[in-house]
Amino acid sequence: MNELVLIVGLMSYAAMAIMVRRHFAAMTWPPTARLTRVVSDVGVIAFALLMWRDRHSIPSLALALLLFAACLALLFWATRATRPLRLHVAFDSVPPDSIMRDGPYRYIRHPFYTSYVLFWLACAIATLHPLGLGFLVVIAAINLTAARREEHAFAGSAFAAEYDDYRRTTGMFWPRLGAIAGRR
Repeated sequence: MNELVLIVGLMSYAAMAIMVRRHFAAMTWPPTARLTRVVSDVGVIAFALLMWRDRHSIPSLALALLLFAACLALLFWATRATRPLRLHVAFDSVPPDSIMRDGPYRYIRHPFYTSYVLFWLACAIATLHPLGLGFLVVIAAINLTAARREEHAFAGSAFAAEYDDYRRTTGMFWPRLGAIAGRR
């Protein structure tokens, strides 16, 4: 099962890396986005080494597989919903030009970031190693920073009032349970 989780984890990372390169637009990649990529590459190498070196418990491996599946499902759902928009890469300084409310954006404002955090949570749970937890914390902090920057950009844009309403009805990274129940 160790090998299966290792393969699924590496394939998930490859899918995320390819999707980010092809889906997001940028004239030049901001330094913070490039740094995030380097940290992620180092993190996935650490994940692979820890998976290769140690044997892990079946429950943690099974949970990691479920989290990788959730990560990919959310990633592909968000990609499909935003395909016509050509979104800008994280930390890009381009001002917002629309508010997305389709697909997973009906429930959460930052599904791509949530997907990335789910990936690193899966890596941390699979390895149950402090290094895995460290990468989860660092990547979660980077994604939180990117999300807050984007929300600040919306607050200063022509979409400020509409975005404020959107914020009240959707969660930042996780759905608001009351909002989901009210949409049925």
